[in-house]
Amino acid sequence: MVKRRGPPSQEWRTFLRNHAPDIAAIDLLVIPTIGFDLLYAFVIVALTARELVWIDVTTNPTAEWIARQITEAFSLG
Repeated sequence: MVKRRGPPSQEWRTFLRNHAPDIAAIDLLVIPTIGFDLLYAFVIVALTARELVWIDVTTNPTAEWIARQITEAFSLG
């Protein structure tokens, strides 16, 4: 991929300005316990406010569990 020279386009800056308050980082961490079991921590952090939005832990993460966590973290109700 060819690297772009110069500043980003006006459209990209506009996009970031409009959507920055809604950008979040999501991570799924593996945590070994003292008994060598594995726990999975799901973490969501709001980037603009630098605050923890959601955290939950499970022993068996599934796609449905992760989808439910995202839905609950960002639900309006």
